[in-house]
Amino acid sequence: MRRLGLDEKIDLVFDTKIALRFYADSRPHTFQTAKLQKGAIIVCNGFELVEEGLGIGVPVCRYRDGTRFSLGADTFVDDSDKNPALIKIYEMNGIASKRFRGFPIRRGSSLARLLKVLEKGYRGLRRFSTEATMMLDTLSLLGMRNEYVESGSKGRVAVTYRRGGRGLEIEAALEGLSSDGLQGIIFANEQGGRLFDEYRDSTGIKLHDGQIEPWRTTQAEWASLHSRTLHVGFRLRRSRGWLIVRGREVVRDRISWSGLDLFCPETPQTLEYLIEIVGDGTD
Repeated sequence: MRRLGLDEKIDLVFDTKIALRFYADSRPHTFQTAKLQKGAIIVCNGFELVEEGLGIGVPVCRYRDGTRFSLGADTFVDDSDKNPALIKIYEMNGIASKRFRGFPIRRGSSLARLLKVLEKGYRGLRRFSTEATMMLDTLSLLGMRNEYVESGSKGRVAVTYRRGGRGLEIEAALEGLSSDGLQGIIFANEQGGRLFDEYRDSTGIKLHDGQIEPWRTTQAEWASLHSRTLHVGFRLRRSRGWLIVRGREVVRDRISWSGLDLFCPETPQTLEYLIEIVGDGTD
């Protein structure tokens, strides 16, 4: 097993058009998620499709005192087998911090309460989403930013990535997380919002562009996101005990991601699932 240097990257090549790319650091440093560790990035004809997304197979942990993201990781390649594996061990040591013109927004302040109301409306009530989006966009133009800052680590999550046919097999060991205050685990599977603009699932739903809500839980057995421009997409099946959450956000040149996240409100010890890379009409 070899440890990757922070300047290294690894590509798992599927064909002459598609590959999955892994960075040992937090590249490609895009928008608000610039400092966060990334998972697998879809590459099409040499062009990275992740934009602001976290990539495929990235842990996010909800705690009572705030959601934790990964600001640091150790990355290894195990090529002892015919099917090489990439192992990324994520340190869950980052937390979101809203700032207005460089100054942190304190919890309990009037602005923090307003943002909480807007966020609930934006993510939950469709009839309120347009007004909330406009307000959030206006605040962003005036200088509000979402940043990720270091916090006390809640433990480490080891994720193994391996080619599996036309897809990526993902295995996660979650026993290294602190259980104190843990309220749920999310595995992000995200790419660029401007590029992945079509959603389908096993219930027959088909959505385009702004029809895809920022955060919507579904009972579907499988779901997919597709780029109508590049004719490539990805699909996953729901793991037992987990829910699929679809999401897409595109706000000017500051936010751009589309995702099929897995969410579990419990505290499982392991997770295994497969992401399939699909093309036109594959669903």
